[in-house]
Amino acid sequence: MKTKRFLWFIVAAAVFAATGYAAVRGAARIQDVTAETLSLFQQEEQSSFPAVPFLAQISVEGTIAADSASLGMPGGYSHEFTLDNIRQLAADPDNVGILLYINSPGGTINAADELYLELMDYKEQTGRPIYCYFGDTACSGGYYVAMAADQIWANRNSLCVNIGVYISTYNFAGLLEKLGVEQVVFRSSENKGIGLPGAEWTQEQRDIYQSIVDVYYQQFLEVVSAGRDMTPEEVQQRDDGREMVAVQALEAGFVDGIGRYGDYQAQVLEELGDTVILYTVSAPESSLINLLDLFSSHIPQSDSQVWQEFMDEHSGMVVMAYAGNG
Repeated sequence: MKTKRFLWFIVAAAVFAATGYAAVRGAARIQDVTAETLSLFQQEEQSSFPAVPFLAQISVEGTIAADSASLGMPGGYSHEFTLDNIRQLAADPDNVGILLYINSPGGTINAADELYLELMDYKEQTGRPIYCYFGDTACSGGYYVAMAADQIWANRNSLCVNIGVYISTYNFAGLLEKLGVEQVVFRSSENKGIGLPGAEWTQEQRDIYQSIVDVYYQQFLEVVSAGRDMTPEEVQQRDDGREMVAVQALEAGFVDGIGRYGDYQAQVLEELGDTVILYTVSAPESSLINLLDLFSSHIPQSDSQVWQEFMDEHSGMVVMAYAGNG
């Protein structure tokens, strides 16, 4: 009996070791799950809209960015899913409008602008209203998206507005010098490869980045100006990039009202008519994607892997419309 138990123990240990080896070998593959793969799962679980007049409630929660930034994060913002559903809503004759629920510190200027433009297309194509409510946070890119709305209400504790963009990067030249590491770069021109972690910055390169920020900031001002019926100069005078609490935003003209979400939902539905129902458009959570993400998060990384990921993430240029320090 003891011999059999020992043999079973050996077999179990071998299976466990093989599984662990396969897990480590498969870790890199897990990271290669593409947006196309995710969209296949989403298409299988796509929202089926009701066949009665309905107001579509769409939540924009978390960082507004491409889906690859938040694979497997339940409740997080799903960019392609949201854009696709707005297009489907525009084509649905039973849809009477959209109610955006925003709880977001912002995100990339590109993703925020894509969502804003998709909402504007929806309004232009259908003539239907867009309502908006701010939860805990609706800053920067979150506020940018809200400019597509015809009316904005906020929770009285909401932190919002925060108009502006920034680029954040790092210069590791001093650290690499202390470590005895030199980054060797062969450039086609002096300003090719600005933002490489080990390269010193020239004043001209700093000016280049600042000019890019200025262009996107002007775009942000124009979007808010159109959305809130102000001139760009008025927008600048009322907000210099700071966050506001709801009452401050109301006084400055950046929101239209303050109240509880349930009360605002009831108010909007009453305005639209007794036959209209509220339908929540929920992003599907793929159990496979969530499982793979959970699995990969428990695989230890070497120091070199951690360092490489940090360097990859903080080199180059990403323009952020995001609250805080990012």
